[in-house]
Amino acid sequence: MKSSSATAQFGAAHRAYHLMSTDSVILEDTAADWLLGPPLSTVLHIAPLRWLFWRPLFKKVRLMSAFVVIRSRYTEDVLGQSIQDGCRQYVVLGAGLDSWALRHRDSIVTVFELDHPATQQWKKLRIESRMGSLPPQLTLIPIDFEHESITDLLPRHGFDSQSKAFVSWLGTVYYLTRGAIRDAFASLANSCAPGSRIVFDYFLPKSMMLPTDQQLFGVLDKGGTRRGEPIVTLLDANEIEEVLCSTGFRIVEDLSAADIRQRYLSQRSDGLDVPGFVHLCCAERQKAG
Repeated sequence: MKSSSATAQFGAAHRAYHLMSTDSVILEDTAADWLLGPPLSTVLHIAPLRWLFWRPLFKKVRLMSAFVVIRSRYTEDVLGQSIQDGCRQYVVLGAGLDSWALRHRDSIVTVFELDHPATQQWKKLRIESRMGSLPPQLTLIPIDFEHESITDLLPRHGFDSQSKAFVSWLGTVYYLTRGAIRDAFASLANSCAPGSRIVFDYFLPKSMMLPTDQQLFGVLDKGGTRRGEPIVTLLDANEIEEVLCSTGFRIVEDLSAADIRQRYLSQRSDGLDVPGFVHLCCAERQKAG
C-alpha cells in the first residue's frame, strides 16, 4: 500500500503531539494519533524514540508546528459559525489526515474530502481498521488538483451546488502553481452557492520575511523538496485579494501572524508562537453580477 503524503503525515503528527504535550490545548484532535498510524505514531508514544527522532525535528519547526494546530482550530471555529448559519456541506480540499468528520460522526453536515488518491487510500484503510467503515456522512474523493476540476468531481458525489457550503483548504496553496491556485478558486466559485465560505492559509514572499523566518522557511522548503513536495508559490495579501476578487470571492478576514498571535496565543505563558510569514484567510462566494 502506498503511504499518504508525507506532508499530511507530519500535519497529523503535529496535531497529535500538541494534544500529548500541553495542558492548554488549542485543538483537541483526538483522532490524529490513530489516524496517523505507524511509524510516526510509534515514535510519538515511545519516549526514547521521541527524543531521538521527533524532538530534534520539532525543535527546528516549533513555530510551524503551532501554526499547523492553529490553522485547524481557526477552520473549525469558522466552520462552527457556518453550521449555525445553516450550512450543511463541508468540503475539505487537500484533506490529508483531517479528522473533523471522524470526531463529529453524529453531525448533520455532509463532508466531502478531496486529496491525492494515495493519501485517500491510506486514510480509508486507517479509518476502516479503527471504525470498521467510513462515517456515513463522509465521502473521500481522489483528485489531482493540477489536472482535474473540482466543478466536475463534486456533483458526481452528491454535492449540491445550490446550497451553501463551507470549504477548507489548508497546507496546500503554496505547493501549487499560480495557475492551479486560480483555477481551483474559479472552480470553487462555479461549484458553490453565493454565501459559501472558504478558509485557507498562504505564505508571504521571502522578500517580506525577517531573517529568522527565512531560516525556518529554508528548513520547510528543503524538507518538502526532499519529500517530493516543494514549495512552489508565495503570495502577498494584495495578490491573494486579486485572485479572490477575480474568481468571484470577497475577503471576510485575512489574519496576519500578529492577528493570529492576538487571537489564539495572547493568553498563553508557554512562549508558543507562529512564523511571521503565515496568513489565514476567510473568503466568501459573492453573488453573480
